[in-house]
Amino acid sequence: MGSSYFVSADRHTGAAWPFTAEQLTASVVRIWPQSSVNEDNDDTLNITVRAGDHHCELSYQADLQVLIFRDQEPLSAPLTVVHTLLRELAPGVPAVWWADFDATLEPLDPTLDLQQFIDDFGA
Repeated sequence: MGSSYFVSADRHTGAAWPFTAEQLTASVVRIWPQSSVNEDNDDTLNITVRAGDHHCELSYQADLQVLIFRDQEPLSAPLTVVHTLLRELAPGVPAVWWADFDATLEPLDPTLDLQQFIDDFGA
């Protein structure tokens, strides 16, 4: 616990996410109506989502196109949010993730079903 995870399009392959911060906000509010999205002064969206029985917090740095979430229990909650958003807003865009403690890029495949996506994260 205490680490953070980062998710972005795989820039090494030339990939970029096609969505804007406004589109991300609209999707979050539509999919999880009890959620909230607040913008900081530095183009960072702070996202609070209730995914089922779980509450999770993420942020999105719009200028860098990076989703960030803390290592939290259960990790399946923020991963569910990431999976859902990427499938909706960036289908087919290659993605990667890394942890703040080693910064090793790992592939992330949102085309997997949700449980496989969660199981493969960090495996």
